[in-house]
Amino acid sequence: MLSSKAPASQITTSDTKLFAIRLSIVKANSMDIKHIIFITNSLGSAKKTVDLSIYSKQAYSLAVCSILKLFFSCGLNHKIKFWSCLSNAE
Repeated sequence: MLSSKAPASQITTSDTKLFAIRLSIVKANSMDIKHIIFITNSLGSAKKTVDLSIYSKQAYSLAVCSILKLFFSCGLNHKIKFWSCLSNAE
């Protein structure tokens, strides 16, 4: 049986948000989905997913941009929207 587990340390909330966005785009790209809407309480994290400047989580951004290239190349009607929504804690 194959396992996709890997050791990790000091995972932050922003790491989980970046990873969730990445997984969502991968899943949408594997299906026949043309519109993706992300509802998030952190537009900053959402913007980081497409930030190609040099920073500590650049690998996430490169992976997301690579997937987005495939998603948008499937048709001109493919769209992604980010909606800001405050969390209960805010």
